Amino acid sequence: MDLTVKRSGISCCEKVFEYSMPVEAAAETVVPDTMPDVGYILCADGVAIIRSKDVTDGHVSVAANVKAIVLYVPDEDEGVCKLEVTIPVSVELEAPGVTSGSQAVSMLKVTSVEATAINPRKLLVRAVVNVDVECYDPCELYVTSGLDGEGCESVETLIEPVTISPVVCVKEKTFVVSDEYRLQPGLLPIGSLLWYGTEILPGSVRSVGSKLIFNGTVRLSVLYEAAGSGELCSASFETEFSQMLDADTDLAGPDCSVYSMLTAQYVEPVTLAGGEKGISAEFHLVSQCVCTDSVRVQCMTDCYSNACELEIGRTQSELGCVQRRSTVRASVHDTVAVSPGPVNICRVICRTGVAECDAGTLRCPVTLTAIYTASDGKVYSAARRLNCETPSELAQGEYAASVNANCTECGATIAQGGIDLRVVVDFELVSERKVQFTQIDSVAPTADGEELDIPSVSVVRASAEDTLWSLGKRYHSTAALITELNAIEDTDKLAGIVLLIPRAGK
Repeated sequence: MDLTVKRSGISCCEKVFEYSMPVEAAAETVVPDTMPDVGYILCADGVAIIRSKDVTDGHVSVAANVKAIVLYVPDEDEGVCKLEVTIPVSVELEAPGVTSGSQAVSMLKVTSVEATAINPRKLLVRAVVNVDVECYDPCELYVTSGLDGEGCESVETLIEPVTISPVVCVKEKTFVVSDEYRLQPGLLPIGSLLWYGTEILPGSVRSVGSKLIFNGTVRLSVLYEAAGSGELCSASFETEFSQMLDADTDLAGPDCSVYSMLTAQYVEPVTLAGGEKGISAEFHLVSQCVCTDSVRVQCMTDCYSNACELEIGRTQSELGCVQRRSTVRASVHDTVAVSPGPVNICRVICRTGVAECDAGTLRCPVTLTAIYTASDGKVYSAARRLNCETPSELAQGEYAASVNANCTECGATIAQGGIDLRVVVDFELVSERKVQFTQIDSVAPTADGEELDIPSVSVVRASAEDTLWSLGKRYHSTAALITELNAIEDTDKLAGIVLLIPRAGK
């Protein structure tokens, strides 16, 4: 007997490297001669602009800039001034197992920006960026589907359907989203643009054949001085986008994670058609897609021979099967004491930190900064770091594969002696369940031994755990012989039935 195992390969991708850590970077900036001295700093905020990601043998590098905006009140002057600062960020990682052919996915999230006045003409700006990197290699996932070779006809094989969800492609696409925005009715006309913040919100993903169609929303928030009066005003705008990727293979039941980042952005006040002042925005994006697909395969999970004993080798594989994507909403509020007392809230800036799922609870730190005018006529800011948390609602056996948090709504109201800050956060949760499947990867006859003493016919009362396969294997019979001799039609209900089980070949 000379047996070989039949194998079929499924093209997929294997994760070979993973990294997630905060990185701190800083830069000094000098106040231009045309601008007044710094009296006190109102706030600092910024966005990550990815410049490059490179992989070589055993090494991964990521380079980016944090485009920071610092708002300050001049010394002995009125109004608000803006400084723009570029903070370089670079990460060099030792990555065993990564080659120049690996595909890298990188996501950078600014979790905090702080500015400190060294003197009235110089500032130190610090940023903390959480850097996530994953690397994938193309590979073949092999599934055994039967036996070939001399004597294979005498071996009974159990072929069972198994649903697996491997990563089938890692793709990326660069594109541009541009728009012109008109101010909402009732808002004062734009004079100068002081601050703007950009968020890229994920949308849905669907497939048509081998094409992946994903969408999302770019949200732009601005703070500006009104023309003429210099009053501080705020506005928000949104632009939806839709893009398509080619997965290079037809997809049966795909589930995709899309990570979008800025590669550049340009935001400025413009005069729109009709003479109205508005905002022109151009966002250069890169979207990185990691796609799993639900694949139904026929897998050989067991075998036996009625002619001889077999030595069977087995392998066990474990894959994460995406169960569901869900959005879990949470809110938190707190009151911060301020003096002098506020008379008008100009803008609330929200900065979410790194979200996590710990012991069944979703958590994310959130920093809220309220910019307001006070009773003395000056502009101030008040900041508070809050912890937002909520139950994850994971089902039994599920775990959180990824968690992202986005600020859905934030605001502030004037309270007795201070400002009441509130925020609503949406946790975007991807939950998975590990799927294990065991398959046979080698079969060979054992050395000759003693002949088994098994009667020609055995009389057995089937238990609830028995199947035709298990009974045939135990008594050196076959499912076909058992059903034929016992005239069984419904093979799903064997429990309690007395069966005659003939030994094959006797």
